[in-house]
Parts: sequence; structure tokens; C-alpha cells
Amino acid sequence: MADHITEEEQIEALKRWWDDNGKQTIVAIVLIVGGYFGWQGWTQHVDEQAAAASLVYQDMLDNMSALRPGDKLAAGKQADINRLADSLKSEYSSSQYAFYAALIKAKLAVENDDLDAAVSELQWALDNSDAEVDQNIARLRLARVEAARGNLDSALQLVQGVDVGAMKSAYDEAKGDFYLQQGNSAAAYTAYQAALVGVAAEDSSARALLQLKISQVQPVITEQPEEAEQQPAQQEDA
Repeated sequence: MADHITEEEQIEALKRWWDDNGKQTIVAIVLIVGGYFGWQGWTQHVDEQAAAASLVYQDMLDNMSALRPGDKLAAGKQADINRLADSLKSEYSSSQYAFYAALIKAKLAVENDDLDAAVSELQWALDNSDAEVDQNIARLRLARVEAARGNLDSALQLVQGVDVGAMKSAYDEAKGDFYLQQGNSAAAYTAYQAALVGVAAEDSSARALLQLKISQVQPVITEQPEEAEQQPAQQEDA
């Protein structure tokens, strides 16, 4: 009988617990299960978006595949590439492909001497990238285009005070170029020297180019005048 009463007490206790906590438990389970399937759905959506963006980007590359170094794309090809790039930027703006598309549009704009359009594309790439290395690439290209537009102060501002990691040498070289355009040979020399320090010893072509730039701005070292010769001996007394 004691066992039977104990069992009934356990059932009553379970009922009371269910009355107090049952609804919260169901809600928690629903949230957990819903969250799991929601996450699965989101990751599937991301994968599908990436796959779709890659196809658009591949179409861009196909339009450029027959281009040989030094050749210029036909107007129709450029229009197709720009259209595809705009599609990537509008529909898949957070993808890496959209970033690359903006860089390609900027490159084509520079080749067509449309520096304003190039600035717009590179600024978009800089503003819409979360990856530091991508930001550094876009910022450096933007600085060079600004310098080409004659905005040397803006160009220098873009490449100064930034932690650029492995791109430090490229940034220092750009600083040297901008200073040289401003006529500041001393600052250009210092920047080129800093750039040379960051170039690998085996990268002979990059080192040779920097050595050439350094030679063009290297300060002229004048020889110090020799100590004045001793005064000639005083004339002998008459």
C-alpha cells in the first residue's frame, strides 16, 4: 500500500510540474528544433547564393578569356562584363565575387580613361568588403587612381596610418610614387627604401624596379670640403 501511495504521489508531483513547466518546455523544444532547421535552411541558402554568384562571375571571365596581354576588349564584351558585374553587386553584394567584379569594372574604367568611374567602383569594393586583405587591395588601387586624377593629398591619406600587413612594401612604394609626383624627393627616397626592405631577396624584378626608383631620387652626397690649409707662414721680418 505504501508503494502504491508513493507511486500516486509521484504522478501528482509530475502533473504539478507539468502544469508549472510544461508549456515552457514545449516552447524551448520548438525553438531548438526550429533553430536547427532554420540554420540548416540558412546555410543551404548561402550555398545556393554562392553557387549562383560563381556562375555569373564565370560568365565574366569567359568574356575575358580570349583577351591577350596588351589587347583591349571590344565594346560589346565590355558592356557584357559591366552588366554581369552590376548583377553581382546588386544581387550578391556580400559575396567575394561581387568584390572581384568591382575590381574588374574599375580596371576596365581605367583602361578607358574613365577615372571617375574607377574611383566609384573601388570605393564600393572598399566599403562592401569585411576582409582586411580585400580592403587593403581596394584601398591601394583607389589611392593610385586618385593620384592619377591629381588628388595626391587624398592618395597619400589613403595609404597612411593603415595596418596593411604583408602589403606594407606595396604601400611604401605607392607612398614613394605619390611623394615623387609632389616633388618631394627626400620623402620619396625614404619611402622607396622602406619598400625595398620588405621585398623578398628572390623577387629580383621588384627589387630592380625599386633600386631604379631609388637611384632617381637618391640625395646627392657632396664631398665635405677639406680642412683649410694651414695659414702660410708669416713673412719673415724684414
